[in-house]
Amino acid sequence: MNLLLRAAFVLGAIFVGVTLLNYFVLGNSGDYLPGGQRMGEWKEAKIREACYPALESPERDSLLPKLSTNEHRVDWRDLNRAIEMTAALNCYLVTHPNAICERNNRAYIVDYINRYYAKFDEMMNTARRYGESEMSTVRNLWDSPRNRAIGAALLTDTGNGRLIKADFGWTVPAAVKPMLDRYSGTTDNCPRA
Repeated sequence: MNLLLRAAFVLGAIFVGVTLLNYFVLGNSGDYLPGGQRMGEWKEAKIREACYPALESPERDSLLPKLSTNEHRVDWRDLNRAIEMTAALNCYLVTHPNAICERNNRAYIVDYINRYYAKFDEMMNTARRYGESEMSTVRNLWDSPRNRAIGAALLTDTGNGRLIKADFGWTVPAAVKPMLDRYSGTTDNCPRA
């Protein structure tokens, strides 16, 4: 009996370890989104390929995030990631507003919204160590015209029922939660195929 308990413990530890590696190290958080009628397979999303051109040369887009000062502690990798994520999410939500109606695209976009706000939170936590001026720099960085368009699109999509709390499961970003609460119970207005 003792051998069976040890074997069960080892198998459980392997399962938990693989899951944690997949989620935290490899970043495959889309695998853990809730399933159901509204959500498809994020790996099958066609919107990713449709938005590749938006990511080819984001430096040409003057509406993407830019630093407002030379005196900052923002890491260049974080800056580049913020620019890339803003360009991509802008394409998913603003350029292709009906993409979220397709199940696979919705799963991918919900996962990307989580990553987008996680990056903002990460940069704000880093800036918090350096004081209010650094936090203001990060806030200004994430307040570009494209970021504001993303916020408006999220408000529209939650108001139209295209995004609901159940789509996010337990991973609802703090910035999106008030929108989802405000429009809970709204019927999805996606065109029916």
